[in-house]
Amino acid sequence: MVNYDNNICFKDLFSYENGEKFLSVSVLQTAFNVAYEGLILIDKNYNIIKINTMGLNILNSTEDKLKKYSIKDIVKNYNFIEDCLQKGTHKFSIDSSFFINNNSIRCITNIMPVKLQDDILGAIISIRDTRHIHKLVNNVVGYKASYNFDDIITKNQKMKSIIELAKKASESDCSILIDGNSGTGKELFAQAIHNHSNRCHGPFVAVNCAAIPRELVESELFGYEKGAFTGASKGGYPGKFELADGGTIFLDEIGELPLDIQSKLLRVLDNLKIMRVGGTHEKKVDIRILAATNRNLAEEVSNKNFRGDLYYRLNVINVHLIPLKDRPEDVEALANYFIDKLNIKNPGNFKKIAPEFMDKLKAYNWPGNVRELRNIVERSYYICEDDVITDKFLNNKLMKNHHDNCCINNEEPIVPLDVLEHNAIKKALIHCKGNIVQASELLGISRATIYRKINKYGINLNEILEKDQQ
Repeated sequence: MVNYDNNICFKDLFSYENGEKFLSVSVLQTAFNVAYEGLILIDKNYNIIKINTMGLNILNSTEDKLKKYSIKDIVKNYNFIEDCLQKGTHKFSIDSSFFINNNSIRCITNIMPVKLQDDILGAIISIRDTRHIHKLVNNVVGYKASYNFDDIITKNQKMKSIIELAKKASESDCSILIDGNSGTGKELFAQAIHNHSNRCHGPFVAVNCAAIPRELVESELFGYEKGAFTGASKGGYPGKFELADGGTIFLDEIGELPLDIQSKLLRVLDNLKIMRVGGTHEKKVDIRILAATNRNLAEEVSNKNFRGDLYYRLNVINVHLIPLKDRPEDVEALANYFIDKLNIKNPGNFKKIAPEFMDKLKAYNWPGNVRELRNIVERSYYICEDDVITDKFLNNKLMKNHHDNCCINNEEPIVPLDVLEHNAIKKALIHCKGNIVQASELLGISRATIYRKINKYGINLNEILEKDQQ
């Protein structure tokens, strides 16, 4: 951010001494044009007098064209300019929009009056393209994809075919729906698709739709203007779609989106424009949308829990990920991959997996898929003090619990599905000592779903934790 107290372009631009300009024209011109921000000089009648090179680049226009306009013709909500010219008010970090050639360019704007003694001669406006600022934010926050298709470990022929489909799909800008059970690697595929596309140098913004409180979903996705609601940030807030401009937005657990937000998402897919909460105009965004779910969205459409039109717009290409239990040949490859990564991360602490440990891994059904496998391998690695990880370090209770749950006793009475579901959730919570995330992975459902089920069946987590301590 520019220090306006020391910046020559603002402090001394039109200083006068004994009626003569304090700065020579050549120095003034140089300082004006080398400024890092766009600078627009206006007179007290709102006429555009001068604009520097950076300003022309941001507004994608020429000085001759812009000089034909009043600043009021191209800036929406120009009250802050009136305050400056009439009252001499300084304004900083104003979120404003410039309308040039039917395009809206959003900028962070500052304005300072230009004075001769006490007379206001005009004002100088500095602008920075919010897209550039978003790029800086993305670099700091880490909105980028880390994984490529080479990072997907598989020996399964079906999975290899799925990878080839995803590679082919990444070459276009069409929407892709990635579905599969929890822990199968949906975000891994989404990142690989982004990095294999022509958007690989743009941001990759991942949003877990189930993790956002319902009342905040709209403002998180689309952003909001200042004063949009009580507690809103003074300068407004860019949503995830704006931050993804020029890149990819990944909407994980898309099936958890409320229906009213689904309709707004459909509009974005149709015209690639978003409107902030409390806003009055739309902003065009250049984005590619990837979505993922562990639900059967076609069934959700039939049950009227998901919009059919949105489903078809998202599901242009479907990438269905196979659960780990259906590709047992990958268990050994993945386990060795995780061990190798841990050995690299912990030099001098080299370990390998014993054959009996690997046999147990292969025999397991993996309801939590690759995520659960990684968890078990990592846990065993850190609690094992020897060079070889044997099956004594496996979580035998988890293994036994899963196989017990999979057994079918034909002599048991038939009970309602709600009862079975209630008991399964309680068992998972007891086994995981009340850990919601672990229990949801064990059951193969999302966190949002398990929270709904807990409320539905009135399951008391405190009682479960008390039983575990007894």
